[in-house]
Amino acid sequence: MQTVSAHISSKYQVVIPRAVREALKLTPEDQLIFLMDGEAVIVLRRPADFTAALRGLHKGLWPDAVGQVEEERARWE
Repeated sequence: MQTVSAHISSKYQVVIPRAVREALKLTPEDQLIFLMDGEAVIVLRRPADFTAALRGLHKGLWPDAVGQVEEERARWE
């Protein structure tokens, strides 16, 4: 994990440091999402399509979902 700091202006504006812009692949007019958890904040680039961004998120959780469903159904009989 890398630490990067930025200054807050009197108008509460922040210049996003180059390392962060490059890591998030930000371009002008992009939108950001701020996930807040107490005093911790996670900054993410807002995806153009939330459905596409979430697709496959937990694909490693159930590697053989069809097989597991069939096993469970067999137990019911």
